[in-house]
Amino acid sequence: MMKTFWFRKILLACFPAAVISLPVSGQDIRFTADTRITSEASSQEIMKSDVFAYTALAASGAADAEIPGLLAQLDRAYGQIADSISSETTDSGKAEQTLYQLYAVVLSQYSETQTLVTTALTSGVYNCVSSDILFMYMMKREGIPVVAVETPLHAFCIVQVDGRFVDVETTNPYGFDPGAKKVLSGNSSAQKKYVTVPAKKYAGRHQVDDRRLISLIYNNRMSVLQKQKADYETIGLAVDAMKLQDNSAESFTTLSQAVYNTAVDYSETGKNEDGLALTARAEEIFGEAPLYRVYAAAAVGNILNDGMNRHEYDNAFAVLEKYRPQLNDSDYTEMHDAVLVNSLNYAVSVQPFETAAAAIRNNKSVLSGTNYTKLLSYAYSKAAAATADTGAWLDASALIERGLQELPGSSTLVNQRNVYRRNYAVEIHNKAAALYNAGNKKDALLLIQDGLTRVSDSSILQNDLRRMQGN
Repeated sequence: MMKTFWFRKILLACFPAAVISLPVSGQDIRFTADTRITSEASSQEIMKSDVFAYTALAASGAADAEIPGLLAQLDRAYGQIADSISSETTDSGKAEQTLYQLYAVVLSQYSETQTLVTTALTSGVYNCVSSDILFMYMMKREGIPVVAVETPLHAFCIVQVDGRFVDVETTNPYGFDPGAKKVLSGNSSAQKKYVTVPAKKYAGRHQVDDRRLISLIYNNRMSVLQKQKADYETIGLAVDAMKLQDNSAESFTTLSQAVYNTAVDYSETGKNEDGLALTARAEEIFGEAPLYRVYAAAAVGNILNDGMNRHEYDNAFAVLEKYRPQLNDSDYTEMHDAVLVNSLNYAVSVQPFETAAAAIRNNKSVLSGTNYTKLLSYAYSKAAAATADTGAWLDASALIERGLQELPGSSTLVNQRNVYRRNYAVEIHNKAAALYNAGNKKDALLLIQDGLTRVSDSSILQNDLRRMQGN
């Protein structure tokens, strides 16, 4: 058996009677189950042989016109096998010989990916699932209790015969009671040859009902479609498997994975809104799934990033509100904060200081303390830097002082203010030095003293004053 439906990485609704499809990016997504999956099939853990065979053929993708002929072929195969084992007197002997004769009449070549019962019947190519189903059909016809067993990578059977339970490895004609030594059929008593079929891939085994075994056909078909990059086609098969398994939690998980994978495909081609429409429709019909929230967070995030890269912040907020019902509260809050912070950050870069600062203050109640401080600090810093570029060091420093009244202790503003005050002091020092060197000591001294009235803590000007007063 192929590794079943892989992951790229509950409220259940009833299946609607009307046909429902969702055209997305030119692809029709099927959300209705195959009507050939009858209520009898989906409600019975142990199916009668005719229902079992019919449902397995439908799951294999057989057309309506093909099924009667395939059922007749299956009935003929059973007749041949039954005739060949008529001399067996024990259920154990019947089961063992049925498996051997199944290979003589139907099965011929193993292929890991060949799950379809239709193909197994018509060409003899099989894997563990299709051979399991054919063997179980024969056992049902013989009236021998049989149940399927699933492992993470395999499937086989258990039969109840002669007061004991026996494993049956259906991928081998000698697979009855694997691990036991047995004589190869067709050998004379004088030259006996023996074979032992190992019990492989049996870790993690657990019994499953008929519905689950047939559903493995759907799962393997989905796995093949995934490899063909046709995830959107897996959704209809997942819906079929879900109906067959009577809306089990396991089948719902598979469906949500199929929807998620398809939505991811849309996002990978830039069609995030198509993916969001798909998950929303699936949730509307079948119920919530955690994966849909995971996808929505990524897809909405993609849309918001595209909008914010173009500085379309009003549109970004509109998108966020549109898809809010599909987001977890925590994701919505995080995205809203990100859009708001980016919009205010952009406002600081393009709007006058007072306008941008007012917008920041108006949103103080919804901004985190850290973001509020960073944004307002950036606004003051940018405005002060523009003033400083004109050489007005003290005016720039004064604006920073205003900022420190609102944001006391801001290390960014403190450092920026200190730079501007030092630059002013350096400028006064250089002018005074030029006057002093030209012999105008009086004006140089006055300039230093005036500078100290503005930046009294300047060590540069204090040193200048001491040197000049000492001369």
